[in-house]
Amino acid sequence: MAMTISIDDDLKREFSEVCREIGLPPSTAIGLFARAVVRDRAIPFKLAAPNAHDGENEAYELMVTEGIRRGLAEAAAGDVVAREESRARRRNRGAA
Repeated sequence: MAMTISIDDDLKREFSEVCREIGLPPSTAIGLFARAVVRDRAIPFKLAAPNAHDGENEAYELMVTEGIRRGLAEAAAGDVVAREESRARRRNRGAA
């Protein structure tokens, strides 16, 4: 079953570059993440509020943390849709 996710363009580009350096397609890396979550019944890294002393990375870390929280809340609410449904919704928005 396919899944569609939305991420910032810069993050997508950087993520794809790192995946290429590792030798994995980005979709495989996301699949590995999903398997680790299911296996461990937990996010495979520490989630924490950004430290006020982190300076330049504070806003980025907050954005990532909030994005993860929002994604988890959407998944828990059953608000994750299949790729086909996502495409249909975008088409319908464009037609309106």
